[in-house]
Amino acid sequence: MNPGVFLAALLATTLTALPPWWFARRRPGYSHLRHTISELGASGAPEAKRVAWLGFAPAGLAVMGFSAVLNARLAPEGDVISGLALLSLLGVSYVGAAVFPCDEGAPFWGTWKNQMHNLVAGLGYFGAGGGLIELQRVFEDLPALASLSTLTGAVGKLVLLGMVALSFESPVRGLIQRTVESLVFGWMLLVGAWLMLAH
Repeated sequence: MNPGVFLAALLATTLTALPPWWFARRRPGYSHLRHTISELGASGAPEAKRVAWLGFAPAGLAVMGFSAVLNARLAPEGDVISGLALLSLLGVSYVGAAVFPCDEGAPFWGTWKNQMHNLVAGLGYFGAGGGLIELQRVFEDLPALASLSTLTGAVGKLVLLGMVALSFESPVRGLIQRTVESLVFGWMLLVGAWLMLAH
């Protein structure tokens, strides 16, 4: 039993889920349904620096760490580097959210920092979706993960669909984003558990 991938997934999931929950509790009027995660760290928001450097940046590094650990585990069996490099862009986008906070309300245009924020966020979700679709192809040839190949591709397509949905104003924008993130991190936990129990 090798729990390395699962533990990396658990760390990334915890660092992604707990800080937004914690900081949202401390911000009156914040809604997980309506507001994006980025709005917790928006320019001028209460505790924006703490959200950025205690929330977003560690979460991003943990996602990149998960990709590196999974690559180390699977590299002897197949060429997973391209799919995992794309997936790691989700981690890059979290670090980018710390460096480039969005404007209040997370508009689609706004200041140059807001536009950079949106650019790295888009790259992150595109990378996650595209990476999972690429990993579907690789998983088909890996005995330990072949059973998850179709699900992996489906999650990737849903992430890309969610990215399109996030491009429109919506009263449930926060819910859409959290659904997309839950799909990715749920997949990470599943792959980690699958590999841990496979041997």
